[in-house]
Amino acid sequence: MKVYQKRRFYRRLHKVGLTLAALVPALVILLIWVVIIGVDKSIADATPLQSTQSVEQSITKDVQFEDKQVEDEIIDHAKCSLDTMYYLSNLVTRRDLLYPSIDVVVLYVDGEALLTVKDRAVADRIVEHLKTYQGDASKVTSVELEQDVFFKEKHIAVAQFEGCSDFDGAVEYIQNGGIEVVTYTIAKGDTLSEIASQYDSSVERLIADNPYLASKKYLTIGDQLVINRPEPLITQYVTVLESRVEQLAPSEEYIDNEALYIGEKQLVSEGKPGEMFLTEEVVYRNGRAVDRVVQSEEILAEAVDDIYQRGVKPLPVQLAESTLVRPVTAYRVTSRFGPRAHLGYHYGIDLKMPIGTPVYASEAGVIKTAGYRGGYGNLVVIDHGAGLETYYAHNSQLLVCAGEYVEKGQKICLSGNSGNSTGPHLHFEIKLNNVSVNPEKYLPF
Repeated sequence: MKVYQKRRFYRRLHKVGLTLAALVPALVILLIWVVIIGVDKSIADATPLQSTQSVEQSITKDVQFEDKQVEDEIIDHAKCSLDTMYYLSNLVTRRDLLYPSIDVVVLYVDGEALLTVKDRAVADRIVEHLKTYQGDASKVTSVELEQDVFFKEKHIAVAQFEGCSDFDGAVEYIQNGGIEVVTYTIAKGDTLSEIASQYDSSVERLIADNPYLASKKYLTIGDQLVINRPEPLITQYVTVLESRVEQLAPSEEYIDNEALYIGEKQLVSEGKPGEMFLTEEVVYRNGRAVDRVVQSEEILAEAVDDIYQRGVKPLPVQLAESTLVRPVTAYRVTSRFGPRAHLGYHYGIDLKMPIGTPVYASEAGVIKTAGYRGGYGNLVVIDHGAGLETYYAHNSQLLVCAGEYVEKGQKICLSGNSGNSTGPHLHFEIKLNNVSVNPEKYLPF
């Protein structure tokens, strides 16, 4: 064979080799496709949106595979094992073999997915719980949810599945998954334990939310606390009919007495409270009453009034010209002499100032009292003669003693918050012949 014939033969042989190299992979792919098409005709007709429950039943029926293991593999795990994927391949279409997926039921609140449950039965049970009052159902007139709440079935990839909530876990998350921030102003008599109990919190939680409390020995009236308390993710409004007995406070009845000075009164007979039976429609928001409307009321017992003798005798002639000086130099008037709503008659004037402010004698005289006296707290009383006395109450420290003579303007005590006091201040009172008179008739404030 000649040289040019050998070259032609080798070129043809090379082309045949290239053709075979291209055809063999194609033939292999075609053969695999034919085998797959003929494996199981039912696979082609299978529905991709099968529920988790049907997947479990099919696997258990066709293969000796324990129910608990199937449940762990398909429902609770984020990804299926290779064995589970093999058995799943008999239940889903060819196009889903590489991306296995399952059906779940998702809770939506105002259009936002909140949690996932295993099946519709659990979902229906949760909805029924949310729409049912957990107290005395016989008194309930309505139960409403503030948000739009619904469950929806959803088909998701197994790789995206993060697990299901059972009924108890879902209810616990819904009831305590949110946080409500409350600002509370400390009032007289408050303690951390009482505030924590009132807002379903703890003393440790209050201190964590308000770090400045850790370094304080006492609470300060007027300070504000930030309280983070658990708040349900779904707001429930429940309207309930409630009945209760309410006490009726006695009123005051007065009889004029010319032997008493104006501003004086004496108790003649003490009354007693009455009783009234009330039926109210109460609206609860997440278990806390937010509105009350009286539906009916019935008087069970009428209240008996307190009877007082009231002085009508004119006050003694006052000093023609006052020589008194103000007991403090810097202050703010918070309550003046005379009647006060809900607090009774006020026999002096209240001057607000920081604790420890120096208090001075308004006039020279002899210390009649220097000590603790009931609602006055730490009290100094100065007798100026001619029936005139001045009172300095609620002090933090006394600097004089009974029987001591003091000059006008002499420092006698430091202001405070002792006795019946709603905050740091000085109660300044003037008495003429044992009758309290308006301090502003003697001094401008």
